[in-house]
Amino acid sequence: MNLAKRIASGVIGCMVVLGILYVGARFDVRWIAGGLILGVAYLTAIEYLHLMKKLDIPLAAPEFLVWIPVLVLSYLVADGRYADVVLLFAIAYQVLRYLAVTPHRTGFLQAVAGVFGLLYIPWLLHYFYLIYLGAPGQSPMTGAAHGAVALLMVFAYDTGAFFVGSALGRHKAFPNVSPKKTWEGVAGGFVFTVLAVMIGGFLDPLWRDFVYWRGFPHVLASSFFVGWAVQLGDVFASKLKRAAEVKDSGSFLPGHGGALDRIDGLLFALPVFYFYYHHILRFL
Repeated sequence: MNLAKRIASGVIGCMVVLGILYVGARFDVRWIAGGLILGVAYLTAIEYLHLMKKLDIPLAAPEFLVWIPVLVLSYLVADGRYADVVLLFAIAYQVLRYLAVTPHRTGFLQAVAGVFGLLYIPWLLHYFYLIYLGAPGQSPMTGAAHGAVALLMVFAYDTGAFFVGSALGRHKAFPNVSPKKTWEGVAGGFVFTVLAVMIGGFLDPLWRDFVYWRGFPHVLASSFFVGWAVQLGDVFASKLKRAAEVKDSGSFLPGHGGALDRIDGLLFALPVFYFYYHHILRFL
């Protein structure tokens, strides 16, 4: 039953997200992706605050959460020119907020947790918006294809690692942090990631030409790096939850747990995808 819920909620969630990306590109209202990012970031931030509380590092919730929409919107307005300045103000506020807290160890941990939370959630998520915008001159539909391929790679890795690991897993990969993760699952995740890019190639002519003609070696390389980023993000979140002594970060998604449980790998994979396809290949 749990597996059925996991598959159903995953399929529905994927359809909703891809539908939003399509609508934004079809009607050239790509800021709608910002609303999607904001919703995900807000839910994840609430779960992050809960985890910090479990770790005896309570953060001032209203003051932390108010920075989530401010940071997300800073990436949407004026092409994000002032986003880094806003981020610096947000970081400075988190430091100053806990400067007078005593004992000093508590104040230091709160300041670190506040700063890390802003970098971990809205800052990492903003890379999705950069991916979705694409390169100057590219059509909105091509930008939507970029975003869809990035998501497909992450979700495919999770799917492949889960099913291949469940069926064939024998050798534990991270026994102290995530006992169910196996090297067979990791390999399955990489294979599924490559398949996801090949499927994503049908979404746009630019991607089709890249995947099936001139860029297949880069498909393999990017799948490797993105796959490892997904795995690292998942293991990091597992470490965080084990430290907080909870199984899931929340219960937002049936069969998946909370929002952080669903996007933990995505958070680490987005900057890797963006760096590879933007800075190395100049593809977006």
